[in-house]
Amino acid sequence: MRRWAIVHFGMLLITLSAASGIAVAAPSDEPERPARRLVAPNSTARAFSRSEAAVVKLYGRGIGREHGYGTGTLVSADGQIVTVLSLLSARDGARVVLSDGRTMTATFVRKDEYRQLALLKIDIEDAPHVEFKDSTSLELGDVVFAMGNWFKVAEGREPVSINRGIFSMRTKLDARRLTQDFSYEGDVLLFDAMTSNPGAPGGPVLDIEGGCVGIVGRIVEASATNTRVNYAITSEEIRAFVGGEIAATAPANDAGDGEGRKEGYVGISISRLGFRHVSPYVERVRSGSPADKAGVLADDLVLAIDDARLRNANDYKDAIRRLRPGDKARFILKRGQRVMTVTIEVGEKP
Repeated sequence: MRRWAIVHFGMLLITLSAASGIAVAAPSDEPERPARRLVAPNSTARAFSRSEAAVVKLYGRGIGREHGYGTGTLVSADGQIVTVLSLLSARDGARVVLSDGRTMTATFVRKDEYRQLALLKIDIEDAPHVEFKDSTSLELGDVVFAMGNWFKVAEGREPVSINRGIFSMRTKLDARRLTQDFSYEGDVLLFDAMTSNPGAPGGPVLDIEGGCVGIVGRIVEASATNTRVNYAITSEEIRAFVGGEIAATAPANDAGDGEGRKEGYVGISISRLGFRHVSPYVERVRSGSPADKAGVLADDLVLAIDDARLRNANDYKDAIRRLRPGDKARFILKRGQRVMTVTIEVGEKP
């Protein structure tokens, strides 16, 4: 009988049995107690069993804060694997361990810098894979389950972990990864399953029927609260990525806009405190960036860029997207009670 761990806030070990549904076990230092059923249908257990077989463990080289392990999700019968973009996934040679313990070597197919996803491929036929379900089917308060190899607890045939949570909302993501803004600004699914841990990104997020509604995204922090975000890239975006489609919400210059123009870079992050109306205050300036060289400081208020007056942070973002490497942009700033102008020579986005 195959069992795997479900991690929940109370730190009790919850196990899912393909034969008997979901049961709660006592903490490891107490004697085992009779199981009680949390969700009844055996069909649910079978759905999770099929999805669990589609989750693979990824191993490779890590550098610095990049871990040398992660999770991937089989999305087709011919061995296509979706995972998050990282050093581990951005080259050939990642080691893939299937749910039955078999080990294979993955070939890198392509990446999507905007969605921060990578597509890998293993040589296999009739691979178990997730069944995608429209993420719009989720309603506030629905139970969701995230699968992944948290903290590399599964090495070979050991089953991956499952984390149970409650779906909160579908929203736009405004976050950063370490000191850099996170590029993806499309829809994400927010929930309270604790997926912002090493090893979790790249695993599937399932609804109560076992349908895959998304893939756990990279570990990021909310810009407004400096807290880690538990989220998934939607199933619609995953299917579009696998099909080779450019993200509909991606800025035109990220996609090359058909003219080969590259995206401009000044090195300013704008504060997101506020919600309805966010004034374009500088939250931080990246060291060595064009803005840093021009003398922009944290807490400066950006009043205008060239001839465009800025009412809020969205206006700032739109103005920045119009800039190209080599442009000399005139920033009008308010620093305390003083209004000043600086000229920034726009660089190329790293």
